[in-house]
Amino acid sequence: MQVGNIEHNGRKGWELDNDVLKLVMLKGGGHIASLTHAVKPRVNPLWKPIWKGRDPWQYKKGMEKRYESKLLSSLCGHNLCLGWFGGPSEDEEKAGMGCHGEAAVARWKLISKKTGKSDVSMTCGCELPAAQMKVKRTISADRFSNMIHVKEEVVSTSKRDQPFTMAQHVTFGAPFLKKGVTVFDMPATKCHTYPETFEEAARLKVNKAFTWPDGPGVKGEKVDMRMIAAKYRASSDFTTQLMDPKRKEGWFSVLNPEAGVLVAYIWDRKDYPWIGNWEENYGRKGKPWAGKSLTRGLEFANTPFPMSLKKQVDLGKFHGRRTYGWLPAKGKLVTEYDIVMAPVIGKVKGVADIRRSGSGLDIALMT
Repeated sequence: MQVGNIEHNGRKGWELDNDVLKLVMLKGGGHIASLTHAVKPRVNPLWKPIWKGRDPWQYKKGMEKRYESKLLSSLCGHNLCLGWFGGPSEDEEKAGMGCHGEAAVARWKLISKKTGKSDVSMTCGCELPAAQMKVKRTISADRFSNMIHVKEEVVSTSKRDQPFTMAQHVTFGAPFLKKGVTVFDMPATKCHTYPETFEEAARLKVNKAFTWPDGPGVKGEKVDMRMIAAKYRASSDFTTQLMDPKRKEGWFSVLNPEAGVLVAYIWDRKDYPWIGNWEENYGRKGKPWAGKSLTRGLEFANTPFPMSLKKQVDLGKFHGRRTYGWLPAKGKLVTEYDIVMAPVIGKVKGVADIRRSGSGLDIALMT
């Protein structure tokens, strides 16, 4: 077991190894770029963009012609959206703010690391000057465990109470993401497509309520949201899913039965009552996408849609739930979640349920 420096796809970061799982987190943006299992060491389910990534501080004026934005130049895998989830307001954009806040383009630093006989951990952090916040993330795992625990602390440096939105933007990519094969499950109840046109290429109707997993297709057909069917050659969509309010835990799972790998995230539903589902299925033709990107992001959040904070505050509530949170003046917010990665054997069709059981998890598979 160890925590050490690593170079991943030409970028510097840290690798946490508990002798079963290896997790790579990048210094540039704090992205969790890779997660692999000792039984399946070549399977990294997290998204690696088709374009060459770079650290945020390497982004220079003029690069928007190649990358579109600083965020896209460094984006990969699982990134933290904090302050706001979605684009900035018009005035914020003029002031130089970008999509999804500052954490994903910040310089993260290693604060501490620990390797014991039975567990391993590392703590990293960054500062968000515009949002007036500091973030500290501790990643830990027991030896030989299939589960990693993440604890995040957000501290306000402001003397005022602040509204904010926050999302864990977990993005999966090819080849782990395969159309007609990779299956996504979650305990969703009320669901809704994006309230306005998300992208021109779409397989779902705009601004329509639905019940998981039957999405409203543009031609009136039911769309199975558990996967991206092979028949959809090009599409770009976003939907929001409210986690079952009767449950203590929120969760989602991603299964590729051909690869024989299952990934799941589990968290306290009260912290993140929503999951955003973002799909990019070869639909975006401009740079850097070039119509060649297949990716799907599951974004557990305290807000339903990726919109400016101003719009979320104006919206107020959606499906009876508040669309933003409050960070008290000089206050602190602590959230935690677990990541599971495990090999699966035999004909598994998906995940029926996940619940916490003591210090572990009970995962009920569909066979």
